[in-house]
Amino acid sequence: MLVVGDGGDPAAAARTVAALRQQRYPDRLLQIVTVAADSDFADQVGTAKGEIIVRVPAGAVPAPDLVSALTRWQQASPAAVSVAVPMIFSGRAPDPDVIVAHASAGTLGQLFPGSTVDPGLARLLDTTHQLRTADHLVFLAAAGTGYAFQRDRYQAGSDRFQGTDVEVAYRLAQAGAVFVPEPAATLWTAAPADPVTAGQRADAELTDLVPFPRERRHRPGRVWQVPLVTAVVPVDQPYRVVRSCVDRLLGGDERDLHVALVGDWAAAEADSNRADSNRADSSGADLRLLAAEYRSEPRVRMVSSAPVTAFPAPYLLRVPARLGVGPRTVGSLVAAMEKWRCGLLRVLPAGAGAPTHAVELWSTAARSRALHAGTADGALVEAVAASHGQRWETGSEYDVVDLTAAGSGAAGGPVTAGPRGGRRAGQTVTVGGARSLGRATVFVARKYARGVRRRLVSR
Repeated sequence: MLVVGDGGDPAAAARTVAALRQQRYPDRLLQIVTVAADSDFADQVGTAKGEIIVRVPAGAVPAPDLVSALTRWQQASPAAVSVAVPMIFSGRAPDPDVIVAHASAGTLGQLFPGSTVDPGLARLLDTTHQLRTADHLVFLAAAGTGYAFQRDRYQAGSDRFQGTDVEVAYRLAQAGAVFVPEPAATLWTAAPADPVTAGQRADAELTDLVPFPRERRHRPGRVWQVPLVTAVVPVDQPYRVVRSCVDRLLGGDERDLHVALVGDWAAAEADSNRADSNRADSSGADLRLLAAEYRSEPRVRMVSSAPVTAFPAPYLLRVPARLGVGPRTVGSLVAAMEKWRCGLLRVLPAGAGAPTHAVELWSTAARSRALHAGTADGALVEAVAASHGQRWETGSEYDVVDLTAAGSGAAGGPVTAGPRGGRRAGQTVTVGGARSLGRATVFVARKYARGVRRRLVSR
């Protein structure tokens, strides 16, 4: 299906549709749909008959081979998002009948003399080896151009400003998409008449839904609909320990963070109706206290089960309730993941009681790609390590502490700044497959053994 947004300009959409009807692609396999607003895009995708969606911006004039060039990638890999190369032209756009005549004659390019490749995309392609080495901002390659993707890879939200080219591409990226430039797919698009106004509109519409680029969110005190990080904390410790864990997360330097508290809230509510619900040993007492504690906190929500991914947030932070983070922990972990471009970053606190007592930062894109490949939840670590790599870090480097240990401040004391997220020799192990996974196992085992020895000596 080909989706064309008219952007409030039916004449622009008419030019694009006229060019699309000249595609060298079987007509019986094409469905052209024009949407009046970007927010209607999700509805059209949901009702589409085809398996591949080609999104084309209103006013763009696609070359006759655009659809066939883009869609060949989805036939090779359902994870592919193939991106057309936009040619920018200035001056008046040609009328639909002129476009049809030149497309039929194979001279469409003659209508746009002096057109040049979009400089932003050209720069991105040059600096990332044609997106092969692109980072978490790879989805920006789809801004202002046409692109194709497998329909079932797109998960829409419910915001009325959703559906823009960048927002859709961002969601595809978090769903594990692989962005591929297709030089054989060309379209011509007019330079924006007012770049400043266009930039302000994009900033206003996208900032709440897309955490990247981070500079857009440098506005103190704001709470965003789609956070940078979703932290998941299971309620499996006493109330004061869980509260300390959550408060440390909320009070850190990285404010672009939401917390999901996992517990049997329905049972706690039912328990509150019992005559003896105020007993200290009531099974739902801790849950009821936590629900009351955070009932007005917009960054905390109560969930009955841990989310499989943080989608659409780009990072999933799994924090055992017994562990506490420092003021700079989350920001340092995100910076480390973006630096190393790994799919999983695990932090083992000093004196850990077991190798499983670790803080885990997951890339949503990496985790989603593994899930789309049919990976079971129990095998996600191995799958993500193989595809994106993982790293083990030490808690002393990231100020992660055991809140159940004496003197930890779990009773609600102030959170003090610990060491910055630095790196010391011998404290980090990179994992990128079965061979290096063995090295990580030894690393964790040694850390665990040292903690056990310290406890034995102290006795």
